[in-house]
Amino acid sequence: MFRIWLSILIFLLATLNQGCTPYKAPIVNLEQPPSQTINTHLVEEGETLYSIAWRYDLNVRELARINGLNESYRVRKGLVLNLDKTRHTESLPAIASPKVKKVAPVVVEKSDAIDKKPSVNLSLKKISGKKLRWKKPIKGKIIENYNPKDLRKGVVIQAVSGASVKPAAHGVVVYAGDGLRDYGKLVIIKHSDYLLSAYGHNQKLLVNEGQIVDGSKIISKLGSNGRLYFEIRKDGKPVNPSAYIK
Repeated sequence: MFRIWLSILIFLLATLNQGCTPYKAPIVNLEQPPSQTINTHLVEEGETLYSIAWRYDLNVRELARINGLNESYRVRKGLVLNLDKTRHTESLPAIASPKVKKVAPVVVEKSDAIDKKPSVNLSLKKISGKKLRWKKPIKGKIIENYNPKDLRKGVVIQAVSGASVKPAAHGVVVYAGDGLRDYGKLVIIKHSDYLLSAYGHNQKLLVNEGQIVDGSKIISKLGSNGRLYFEIRKDGKPVNPSAYIK
């Protein structure tokens, strides 16, 4: 008899304890915090629209369109660019040319001077009739392959220390500097309205923005490790360089 009452008591205690246990949703049903999206970019000294588009994997023409930029694609320090394709900016007062009466010339600080660099698009029109003939930008072996799944957007070519780098095809230099993180000293060349190439981890840059270059022009020198990072983008997105260079 005692065993029967003991079994009933244990059953009642177990039932009561189960009723007091709070309900927990399965892990798959728990809401995840939203990922942060960057919708604007503040232009820094030395940046170009091409380097900014490259940084965010955007098509430079699309970036210019949504920000109301003209064909020159020129931007200046302090300008806030919209990166959201769903929002369109009609104009950018910071770089617009105001209509004013003619006045006597005044001396301005260098930082306020208008950018006198040649228009990239005008320079590109001068060579637009030439067929693109791709080649390796440097003699050497590819030691790291293109693999977008591992976030490898380009290839690494092993050459010799201090080797000279040449364009993979003719085009116009649209960026030459060290403002892009993880690229070191970088050169970006525009080959057509939709194709660009990049040459990173250089020791010394030998070209300027707006300069027309062909396959014989030395654009940079490598450092002591002799490694060049090379990337090609089509419509703003990375593509496999091995499909272009031989």
